[in-house]
Formats: sequence, C-alpha cells, structure tokens
Amino acid sequence: MHHLHRSKLFDLLAEAHGADAVLISGARVQYRHDTDTELPFRQESDFLYLTGITDPDFALVLDVARREYHLFAPKRDALFAVWHGFVEPLEALAERHRPDHIHHAEALPEVLRKIGPKSVHVRHDTDASLAASHGFRADATLLRDMLAHCRVLKTAPELDLMRRANAIASAAHDAVREALRPGLREYEVKALYEQLCTREGCVFTAYNGIFASGEASAVLHYTKSDRVLKDGGLMLIDAGAEYQGYAADLTRTWPVNGAFTPIQQDIYDAVLRMQTTALDAAAPGVAMEDLQLMACRTLLEDLSAMGLVKGGIDELMEKNIFALFFPHGLGHFLGLDTHDPGGYPKGVERIDRPGLRYLRARRTLEPGMVVTIEPGCYLIPALLEPAFADPATAPYLNEARLRPLLSFGGVRIEDNIIVTADGIENMTTART
Repeated sequence: MHHLHRSKLFDLLAEAHGADAVLISGARVQYRHDTDTELPFRQESDFLYLTGITDPDFALVLDVARREYHLFAPKRDALFAVWHGFVEPLEALAERHRPDHIHHAEALPEVLRKIGPKSVHVRHDTDASLAASHGFRADATLLRDMLAHCRVLKTAPELDLMRRANAIASAAHDAVREALRPGLREYEVKALYEQLCTREGCVFTAYNGIFASGEASAVLHYTKSDRVLKDGGLMLIDAGAEYQGYAADLTRTWPVNGAFTPIQQDIYDAVLRMQTTALDAAAPGVAMEDLQLMACRTLLEDLSAMGLVKGGIDELMEKNIFALFFPHGLGHFLGLDTHDPGGYPKGVERIDRPGLRYLRARRTLEPGMVVTIEPGCYLIPALLEPAFADPATAPYLNEARLRPLLSFGGVRIEDNIIVTADGIENMTTART
C-alpha cells in the first residue's frame, strides 16, 4: 500500500520541473508540559501515508529522478532497549519496510549531497530548517498540495482499512445504544465505547469523542463528558475509531430512556431526512456545497411543518434561517486524519454565507473520495436568543414555540461514504 502511495507522489513530482528531492521527518515523542510524562505517540500522517512506519524518530528522502526511497532510522543504544523495548537492526527494518536504501539518521546530509538536488521539498518547518542547516535550499510550497491530492483519492487497500474502522465503530455505537440508561455519567458511556473499539485493535480513537447529553448535545465540540444522563433527555455520541491509522467518524443521537418524546422524534426525523436527501444526491460531479444546501432546504421544510419557523421556504433560504439551527458544515474528507486534507485546493475560497462558511470541504465529488455526511439540528440559545431580538430574523421564528425548546439540545447523524464511479458506498452500518 505504501509503495502505491509513494508511486502516486513520484508521478506528481516528476511532472513538476525541478522537484528533485523530498525530505519528510516522522514525528517525535512529545511530553506533557514541562515533565517527563510521555504523551501517547501517533505518527505524523503524511509520513505514515508514505512509509507505514509507526515508530518515532524516522525520516525519509525521495530521490525523484531515480524514483528511489531512502529511509533513515535512529541509532538506538542499550539504554533505549531497557526503557522502550527491542532495538531492530537496519537489516530487520529493511526487510519490514522495503525501502530502496536504508541508513542511520546521521547519514542524511551525505545522502542528500549524493543526490545533489537543486532544492529539497519539505512538508514542515522543522525539515526546512534541517535542510537549510546542511546548505540545501528548502521549498515548502509544493509538497502540501501534492500530498493532499494523493490522500484525497484513496487506494483500494486504504478503503479496506476504512471499512474495517467503520465496522468496529458501528458495532460499538449499536452496543452503547443498548447500554444507555438514566443515571449513568457521560464518561461511563465514553469508557464503554472506547473499550469496545480497543478490544478490536483500535488503539487510538481517531479523535476525542463527543459524549453529550441533554443541553450539552447542542454544543458542537463538547468534551467535558461529566454530566449525568437524565430520563427524557437525548444522548449524542460523535465517536470514531482508528484502525491501522485510518479513521471512522460516526454520530448517532438517541433518547436516554429508549423512547423519543414527540418533539424529539420530529427533530430526529428531520435530521434523518436531511441525511437521506444528501446521501441520495451524492455522486461523482456533485459539489459538496450543493449537498449542504439541499440538506438545509430539507431542514427548513420540516421546521416549517412543525410550526417552528414561518414564511416561504425560498425566503427562509434567502435569509439564511437554516444557519440558526444547522451552523456547521455537512461533511469533510476522512482518512488518516479525521479532518483529512484537501478540502480547499489552491484557489478555492470559503463561501461567506452563514451555515456554509464552516463547510470543511468545498470540492466536486470524485470516485475514490471518502467524506462524512453529518447533518444536524440544534436549539442553541447563543444563536436563537439574539435572533429573537433581531428584526431581520425575528419575523421568521415562532418564538412562542421555540423558547420552551432552548434546553432541548441537538440531534446529529453522521455516516462515512466512499464516492464510487456511479454513486456512493455507505460504510457505516450503525442503526439509525
């Protein structure tokens, strides 16, 4: 798989005249503040994409003219073995990772001199400084967009890993749904979810999940996870899994006691219809902002039918009333990172419009892309209170119906899809 990834990048580099060497360092172990407490180590995603190496302190150089991959390993001593485990010799590393050439880290300047590049293309400032310290001109303008382009279009092995991540996360969501009950704390739900994923080989959770009950379900990135689940309230779980580096990112919203109230059911059904509308329309050639607007129109239709907003749907769309209830983007790219790169290629700007300016990816869908579809509806006092008082929005809001719902919270439903040649494949199997 990683040979395929390097080949994709080599092809792009060959088209860029003068792109004759690449230097990327892997991540190093980080420590908590001013202590010797190690933070959990996770490899830098671009380096992981190109090498598959999950250990710290490695680096790579790509010789573009010769299409050769040089891997640089740290030289470990006996003390390292005492504290951190076995030290692999270069021969074992070469057998496992299959570079064209393998060296200890101190050989990097000499290898670059033999390649003789006019410039060294780097991804991060630390590598720019490293290249410059050895007398090479560093260029950080090319590699970011190239790697984003490569990572946006997934290879078949990557898709298999993402299907597995989704299967694990989906099963965990379904199991946690059955365990919900009043009196639990959010962190107990989180602990159960993470245990279910970990025992399936997901050492990392892809991101710090959102386990939000009651009013907290309207906080988009809520992470305190210390509230008590209440009878009659909602529980929103936005939690994924990371399988061999690849992320799943799922959201489900359920009643704590197993039964929706009528208004909870109406809003849940509205969000589910938003998602179904977007999933049905998603296909190659469709712009992500168009899917967002379809979902927004669907939401306004249902809020109007509930008597929560007033006016014609076209006028409500024009006045951006949807953004008061659905302030975030419909989806984002997914892969080695939960918010994978490539959402805004060079020259593509954000849409300066409420409800759309936070869309994390503004692209036309292509086969091989993996994106989330995650509509929501939230009753957020910080948005609705000012809107009740604003003469530009107040006429479109049924304040008498909405004000009693300011403690409602929110509903979000999120699936992960692969764009295929003729439509989509939904990898998410958690129940809706």
